[in-house]
Amino acid sequence: MLEYDRIRLKQAARQAMKAQRPHPMLVTFVFAAIGGIGGQILTQILGMVTGSTSLNTQYFQAVWEYGDTDTALQYILMAYGPQRLIFALLVGGGLSTLLVALWQGLMRVGYSGFCLDMARRRQPQLETLFRAFPQAGSVLLTQLLVFVFRFLWILLLLVGYFVVGFVGGMVADAIHVFLFVPVLLLDIAALLLGILWVTLRYELVDFLIADQGLTGMDAIRESKRLMQGNYGRLFTLKLSFFGWYLLEIGVILAFLITGLLTFGLQLANAADSSDALAALVVPALGFLALFGLACIALSIFNLWLTPYITGTVALFYDWTQGIDSTLPPSGGGDGGWGQPAPPRPNTTYTWNPTPGQTSGTGIGPGPNPGPRDGGAPKPPRSPKDDPWD
Repeated sequence: MLEYDRIRLKQAARQAMKAQRPHPMLVTFVFAAIGGIGGQILTQILGMVTGSTSLNTQYFQAVWEYGDTDTALQYILMAYGPQRLIFALLVGGGLSTLLVALWQGLMRVGYSGFCLDMARRRQPQLETLFRAFPQAGSVLLTQLLVFVFRFLWILLLLVGYFVVGFVGGMVADAIHVFLFVPVLLLDIAALLLGILWVTLRYELVDFLIADQGLTGMDAIRESKRLMQGNYGRLFTLKLSFFGWYLLEIGVILAFLITGLLTFGLQLANAADSSDALAALVVPALGFLALFGLACIALSIFNLWLTPYITGTVALFYDWTQGIDSTLPPSGGGDGGWGQPAPPRPNTTYTWNPTPGQTSGTGIGPGPNPGPRDGGAPKPPRSPKDDPWD
């Protein structure tokens, strides 16, 4: 089995992104736009059919007119009646949420297939996003099964959490009152670990659908099989991207604190200004404009981060099957604009050779000659990918 190297996976994903045409940021934008627009269309259609759209409109009008949410709710209840209200809420709300999730799941399978082909240097095109549509029925059924299994597992974990917390709390309280806090913390930790396990258990289903055409219980069983013994690896792989999210949160918080402090100073000075309204409106508009620009910048950054993470997980999916997709294509170059990459040799190398070993353990041409062999010096390679790796 191939040795696991998290940093090598992430490096290969970023190299594949640089060689991909069309750029993965553009494909990610199209994927997000189609998923969002399709979800809105489904929501509007179901809202008109079930009357939930009219219900929401009349409710907000009643709140605006009466100025009281309780009075507005009584008005809606009298206008619609209990049965019609429950139908609109359950069918218009619950069914619409489920269908939107299934639609976005269908698109997510196509996006996972795109990132998998990108990581394998196959130069996928935009139409790859729709690769799951010919199997729409079976793909949607698979997504529904995954949702049901995750829901049932989490429900079981919650029941166990409350039972263990109640019984353990009583026992700890009977022995010593100070034991209740560690018992509660252990119970919460066990619940979080269980939810994490359930989430990772079906993480590779989308790649199996896109890559091998497996659907239904076949895809679910294969995902469970591939994840055996690899939960910790996939968790640490995903956790290694957490620094990027912390960076985003830090930028937003820094901007908000700076903007609010500036706006507070303007508000304090507005009392002494002859035109208080202008003294408030101008900084408020400037604050909103800068906040909008910050949100746009972070959205653009996420267009880069999303294929980076998905492409890395795609390489992890290949690794679980003993496939080394981190090897660069042979033939000089990664393919031109929109052109398929040259075929790679059918060789497999160990990702982490033993110390002092200079060649891979697979069958292939071996490493390029170095300075001692009369060849050109090798360019230095960074031992890490992200700044915190």
